[in-house]
Amino acid sequence: MNKTYKLLMSIFVFLLTMNILAQNKDFKVYNALLFKETPDLTDRGFSEINMIYEDGVISTNYRRKKGDFAWRFVDSKKIEKRAVKSRENFQIPTVLDVEYWGHLLYNARTKREAEEVFLQLIRLYRANDPNSLVSVFHYGAISERIYNASNVVYPCYYTHGTNRNEWVAMVKNGIATIKKRSKDLPIYVFIWPQYNPVPKKHNLGYKFVEPDFWRLQLETLYPLCDGVIIWSHYRDENGKEIFFNEEMPWFQETLKFINKYNIK
Repeated sequence: MNKTYKLLMSIFVFLLTMNILAQNKDFKVYNALLFKETPDLTDRGFSEINMIYEDGVISTNYRRKKGDFAWRFVDSKKIEKRAVKSRENFQIPTVLDVEYWGHLLYNARTKREAEEVFLQLIRLYRANDPNSLVSVFHYGAISERIYNASNVVYPCYYTHGTNRNEWVAMVKNGIATIKKRSKDLPIYVFIWPQYNPVPKKHNLGYKFVEPDFWRLQLETLYPLCDGVIIWSHYRDENGKEIFFNEEMPWFQETLKFINKYNIK
């Protein structure tokens, strides 16, 4: 009886300790929403994120054919201008959302050249702003060379279908792969409360993810990474502009999640 009591007490203490650690984890929820009239959400537990889209750091060479590798190029003058702002707010992470060359990273013939341009982008930005967390947005996997040039990781795990087990497996496998790298970088994951369109596969594009599925995504990511960046599209599945509404089911689930873990 005494041994059983000790075992139960040890289990209780362990679970209590895990709960305390979970409550005290420094986990962030970043606001990258593009819905119309989205308010400042910092008083609701959200944090700010510095999203820099393509035209903020790259330019177009109109002497080259549209779609060519060199049709777009890293623009040092634009980077210098953007870095002035991020240096002043270095506590806010910076995302370089440049996707023009992203698909080339997954082709053995073009990977090296694509890596070089992303490395140029990251290194040049970090040379102008050495204190901020800076890296590029990417889907799932990340090149080891790009990882080593960064001081933060921004993988994207959007929702492509209704199979929840597939989504959880994708996330766990992806983050496990990232954590096998040599450095221990903070990981902030992009998620989106709408389904990501997959042409010729399903017609779920831009419909809102079911609230319980959204909650599953938040709970799955909490122990695996350091925070989430909640991004959104401008429009719904019918092409209509989306205006922010605090009563949106996904937003209410997010607030419950933030309150549960005392996220600030």
